[in-house]
Amino acid sequence: MIIGSKFSRKYHQLLIKIGELSLGKINKEISVKNLNSDLDMDRTEIKNALEYLEELGYIHIKTIGGPLLYGHITITESGLQKYHSL
Repeated sequence: MIIGSKFSRKYHQLLIKIGELSLGKINKEISVKNLNSDLDMDRTEIKNALEYLEELGYIHIKTIGGPLLYGHITITESGLQKYHSL
């Protein structure tokens, strides 16, 4: 388990990448496979991270399936605001 600032950095990196791939649009579907290509998280890590960000209201998980369990996500308005504040 990652605790403290390292934990925060990992989730911030993920949200920053999601924000970049969204191009500022809340309805743009982002491929989880493409998202993870730069981050290189394992399947469990990315699953847990995406579920956590969804619980916070920063993303929506849109499709299930594929090598990383989830196929596509979208960023929410709250997620965009958080992305811009990072």
